[in-house]
Amino acid sequence: MSDSIEYSTQDFYKILGVKYTVTTEEIVDAYHELARKLHPDVTGGDIELTERYMAINEAYQVLSKSVSRAEYDSSINVDQIEGIKEKEPEPAIRMGTRPPSDMRRLDARLKRTIRDAESLCRKDNFWEASRILEGFLKTHPDNPKLRTVLATAAMGRKRYHEAVNHMKVACKVEYHNPENFVRLGEIYIHAGQLALAEKALLEALGWNAEHEGALNMMKKISSLRDSEKPPVQRMFKKVTKVFRREE
Repeated sequence: MSDSIEYSTQDFYKILGVKYTVTTEEIVDAYHELARKLHPDVTGGDIELTERYMAINEAYQVLSKSVSRAEYDSSINVDQIEGIKEKEPEPAIRMGTRPPSDMRRLDARLKRTIRDAESLCRKDNFWEASRILEGFLKTHPDNPKLRTVLATAAMGRKRYHEAVNHMKVACKVEYHNPENFVRLGEIYIHAGQLALAEKALLEALGWNAEHEGALNMMKKISSLRDSEKPPVQRMFKKVTKVFRREE
């Protein structure tokens, strides 16, 4: 149900400052190092640096996942780039060296931290919620619940681009869950991106045509669009509705 991916003309590897043969683990490390330096809260909202921050987020979203990275590599013909040797396949799970007991403890700690972060968000303490969750992105990058709560915290800080990126991951992992697309649509509405919000909500309705939240948000989008029209157009629409009821 999703559209095909359209990639930026920029070189994602160069944006992250990594080699084409880089491992997923090294991509994650490079991203976190750059994000700490270029985050708008650190740079004071500098326009150029904020654009770079958005670029590294986009690069990370593509290169950190095996499927999207393979598609991107194919789009730039990475195997034909001079000096690039054939990449050796990575283990299916880089962190597989952790003992199962360690992973169970880590998963349990993540669940507790998510609950704590949700409580913080309810108290409008969005900065602290983000802080305690971001460390888990390295070990659980595709966890939909983690991404959803991070999106909530980002939206609370009015970091809509960041919130969208988190929800896109959740939507990709749990593509069958309409709640993810409704949440994505809500973020787009807050960001003033009504066309994108409508697209996300239609995706939700494709899985559940009677989803109350999606239907209500579609009505909200219609209302917001009406409010942007000149008064004469709004009056004409109301008159049209009256005539339709009388027919």
